[in-house]
Amino acid sequence: MASDLKLPDYTIDYRPTVISINNFDQLKTAVEAYAAKYQNLAVSTSTEKEAKTSRAELRKLKAALDDKRKEIKKKYAEPYEAFANQIKDLEATLDASINPIDVGLKELEEHQRQTRLEHVQALIDEMAPNYHVNPDEVEIDPTWLNKSTSKKKVTEGIADVMGYIKKQHDDLETGINAITKYAQAYNIDPAGWIDQLKQGQDVNYLIQAIDNQVRRNQEAQQRAEAQVAAEKVNQVQKGNQTIDKTTGEVVSHSVVLKITTTIPEMNLLKAYMDNKGIQYERVGG
Repeated sequence: MASDLKLPDYTIDYRPTVISINNFDQLKTAVEAYAAKYQNLAVSTSTEKEAKTSRAELRKLKAALDDKRKEIKKKYAEPYEAFANQIKDLEATLDASINPIDVGLKELEEHQRQTRLEHVQALIDEMAPNYHVNPDEVEIDPTWLNKSTSKKKVTEGIADVMGYIKKQHDDLETGINAITKYAQAYNIDPAGWIDQLKQGQDVNYLIQAIDNQVRRNQEAQQRAEAQVAAEKVNQVQKGNQTIDKTTGEVVSHSVVLKITTTIPEMNLLKAYMDNKGIQYERVGG
């Protein structure tokens, strides 16, 4: 039906207007004479009043010329304005039919886009288990919703994204295992290091950081042991008490405790005493 639409033949009666200035040469001669008369006017304190008057007269002449230009321009534009308004009225008549169609096409396009979105999401849900990823992890590429994008291309795009996500999961799992084993080898809680790994930190960087912490712990332990050794030089044992020979102060006291608890809690207690340099010995079974 659209191919049958055709405007009737019509023409525009347009006769270009000739704009000419009568006695232009005489006008030009007068303007040039006025300009020349004041061109080399010296401005000083004594000629200030005359200069201002001359400037005002020249500006008045310039304004008169510009007023005439504006007058002619307005008259020259009147036929065009009338013609333009006629065309705009005709365009508005067509717009009354174009606009509803345009709105309908946009609504249809949005509906089709929503349908394609649902199809893409269903495809993601279907493919996700094969890659062991959560469908919510897949960000939809806007090009997948284009009408011109084939299902094959969409499927390949989703597969690429899921493959990348799975690799990230595998790399994270490998990193967690590596950090866990490395930290546990030095009796260090791996939880904090694993949190950093999940936030994007590099495995090699974290292993180096663990090495640095182990070194600092060892240095602190050595300093503590050296301090204890130095203190023991000035200590004497009397019964179950250790006394500083210089000050007479009781620096340690031996007691026997019977502790009943679970094995994990006992291990935590042992680790705490080892860390604090508390001496102990096992008696009994």
